[in-house]
Amino acid sequence: MKLTSEQWIVLALFACAALSAIFVNSLVAPPKVLFGRSLTAITPSLFPLIILSALAILCGAFFVWRHKNPGDFVGNRLSTGAWVRGTMLFTIMTLYALLMEPVGFWISSALSLTLLSWLAGNRSIPQIAALSLISPVLLYLAATRLLAVSLPELNTIELFYARVLGL
Repeated sequence: MKLTSEQWIVLALFACAALSAIFVNSLVAPPKVLFGRSLTAITPSLFPLIILSALAILCGAFFVWRHKNPGDFVGNRLSTGAWVRGTMLFTIMTLYALLMEPVGFWISSALSLTLLSWLAGNRSIPQIAALSLISPVLLYLAATRLLAVSLPELNTIELFYARVLGL
């Protein structure tokens, strides 16, 4: 049985998602400040576990479907531009994850949304600015206020939100 490059990628994603789901408690750190562990509605590892499990299930289902229906998809090889964009997307998302701890959720989200919007082809500075500045604030407030989930954030920004919201 010869696997296509597409199937190898899906198998690699499946293996990464499955291993990450198994070791999720070692990968997710407990929250530190403001909305401490006792105040969270869910455990910090629950959301990543759900996402990783869903990714593993989708990869497994796709692999099985693609293996049973090899002729259903006729596609061209990826162009060099597509590989470059895929690599840039992977790099931006890795940067986002690595910046989350030192600079916090808001700043890393704003930076990542700016880069992703530019990568997607948006060249309107007002649209990029609005997306990058408003979305992280709304996501932060929804996660911390509605879901009572702690997100990494710089103390100064967290204290600003706490003052504004009267926490």
